[in-house]
Amino acid sequence: MREYLELDHMSPVSPPSSKQSVYYLPHHAVFRNDNPTTKIRVVFNASQKTTTGYSLNDVLYVGPKLQSDISNIVTKFREHLFVFITDIRQMFRNIEIMPHERDLLRIIWRASPDQPIQDFCLNTVTYGTASAPYLANRVVRSLAETGINDYPLASDILSNRTYVDDCHGGGSTIKSAIEARNETIKLLSSGGFELR
Repeated sequence: MREYLELDHMSPVSPPSSKQSVYYLPHHAVFRNDNPTTKIRVVFNASQKTTTGYSLNDVLYVGPKLQSDISNIVTKFREHLFVFITDIRQMFRNIEIMPHERDLLRIIWRASPDQPIQDFCLNTVTYGTASAPYLANRVVRSLAETGINDYPLASDILSNRTYVDDCHGGGSTIKSAIEARNETIKLLSSGGFELR
């Protein structure tokens, strides 16, 4: 959670007024000893029902399926002699939510047991919300559309060779594969994304 604060992925907020529409996301930590890069991950539960009988996920617009079929993506992987595979680092958390919608992504948290519980709002697309896949895919597709003239190879990769946050590309030579990789890095970087 400290990382969320440091990266401005969440912000402290005042307790809500009686007129505000808010939703508090239950959350907990998941510990993974088998993964050296992500030992602790925070999980948010937007499916938790409120006293109304509805959860946030029940009322969110999920959006159309923009994700390419995995079999098409795997088939395209075999088109190139030289390939690269990469992952968009913290894809969801690099997409900001409109400020007026953040009250629906509230949490309570405290850094240590001796501190008071405090209200926070999440500032970015949150994994665990029903709309997160659509929002993330829409942003990546938009980036592909706006970058088609300057980065045609990267645009194809983001449009046709990406599954959730994993992308692949390549070429018939090492040089062309490196060119596709470099274009992908530049295009994603222009949208605030980083590859790992």
